[in-house]
Amino acid sequence: MDQKESGPAKDPGPDQNKSGRFRQTFASLKERNFRIYATGQLISLIGTWMQITALPWLVYTITKSASALGMVSFAGSLPLLLLTYFGGTLADKFDRKKVLITMQSLAMVQAVLLFAVAFYGLTSIYLLVALALFSGCITALDLPSRQAFVADLVGKENLTNAISLNSAIWNSSRMIGPALAGLIIGLFGESICFGINAFSFLASLGTLMALKVVPKKADENEPCGEADQPCKENESVLQVMLNPALLSVLLLSMITSTFGFTHGILMPVIVDEILKGSAETLGILSAAAGLGALMGSLTLAGTKNNQHLRSTIGLACLVLSLAIFTLGQSASLTLSIAAVALAGASVSMQLSGGMSIVQHTVSNSMRGRIMGVYSTCMIGFAPFAAMLAGTLGSSIGVTATLSLCAAVVAGSALLYLLYMLYTRLTNPGKDRH
Repeated sequence: MDQKESGPAKDPGPDQNKSGRFRQTFASLKERNFRIYATGQLISLIGTWMQITALPWLVYTITKSASALGMVSFAGSLPLLLLTYFGGTLADKFDRKKVLITMQSLAMVQAVLLFAVAFYGLTSIYLLVALALFSGCITALDLPSRQAFVADLVGKENLTNAISLNSAIWNSSRMIGPALAGLIIGLFGESICFGINAFSFLASLGTLMALKVVPKKADENEPCGEADQPCKENESVLQVMLNPALLSVLLLSMITSTFGFTHGILMPVIVDEILKGSAETLGILSAAAGLGALMGSLTLAGTKNNQHLRSTIGLACLVLSLAIFTLGQSASLTLSIAAVALAGASVSMQLSGGMSIVQHTVSNSMRGRIMGVYSTCMIGFAPFAAMLAGTLGSSIGVTATLSLCAAVVAGSALLYLLYMLYTRLTNPGKDRH
C-alpha cells in the first residue's frame, strides 16, 4: 500500500482554514455574471454616494435652512414607501435586466440634469426638491429588481454569499464616495460630484449589457423555504407574506429601520451634546459606521450553507440595541467609535441576513414583489424614523431617545428569538437556517 494512503488523515492547519474561509467569503465572484455585475455596481455606487453627499451640502449652501434639507430628504425618501411594491411588480412581469437598464438610464438622466442645474447656477429649492423626488421614484422602482436580480446571477447555494457581498459593495462605496465628495466639493464645487455620478452610470450600464442572463421562468417551481419544499406558484403575495416565518423577518426589519437607525439621524447632536466634538469627530464616527457595516457583510458572506441565519439576525438586533444604548451613555470617543462600528455591523448582518431568508423562502414568480415589500420594510419608513428621532430628541433629549429606541429594538429581538425557539421546539429539524 502506498505510504501516503496508509498514513492518518491530517487535520487542516490554520493556513488552510483561513484559505477556505477566504474562498467561502468571495465564493460568488467565481461566477462570471456576478463578478461583472459587482464591478459595475462598485463604480456606479461610488458616484451615487458622491451625489448623496453633495446634494444636501448644495441645498444648505443656497438656503441656509434646516427645513429645506428636510424637504429635499423627505422628497427623496417618500417614493421608497409608496412605489417599491410597484417596482417589485415590474421585476416579476418583465425581464429584470431590461428593467435595470431602463432605470439606470433614467438615473443617469437625473444626474445630468442635476449637474447642469448646479453648474449653470440655476438652482432653486423647488427644482432641487423635484429632482430629489425624481431620483427617489427611480430608486423605488429600481431597488426590487436589483435585489431580485442577484438570484438570477448565482446559484441558490451562493445566494446568501452574493447578497452579503452586494451589501459589502454598498458599504465600501459608502466609505469611498463621501470621502471623494468632500475633497472634490472643496476643490471644484458640488456640480462636479453630480457630473462624476452621471459618468459612473456608464459602468453600470456597460456591465449590465455584458451579462449573459437567461431569465428564470415563473413556473420553475424550484425548491424554497426552510425545508426545501416546492414553492406554491398559485399562492397570492398576501398569503406568502402572512406566513409566520416570513412575516417575523419582515416585522423585525421594519422595527430595525424605524428604531434602529435613530443614532445615525441624531449623530450630529450626539457629537455636539454628548461627545462635545467637532466636524472631524462626526467624520470619524461616520467612517467607523461604514467600516463596521462592511465587516458585518463580509462576516455573513463567510458563513457556509446559511448556518443559523435566522438566529443570527435576531442576535444581531440584540447587539444593535446594546450598541445604541452604549452610544447614548458614552462620553468617551473611543467607546463611541466602537459602539458605532458594532451598530453598523449589526444592521448590515440583520438586513442582509433577512434579505437572504426572504429570497430563499419565495418562488421566482413573486420574488420581485416580495422584495418590494421587504424594501419598504427595510428603508421605506426612513422619513418617519427621521421625524420620530427629531421629535423625541427635542422633547426628551438625545440620551433618553437612544435608550428608548434601544429598548424597543431589544424587545423586538427577544420576541423574535422566542418565536424561533418555539418553532424549533414544536417543529424539530424544520428550520435549517
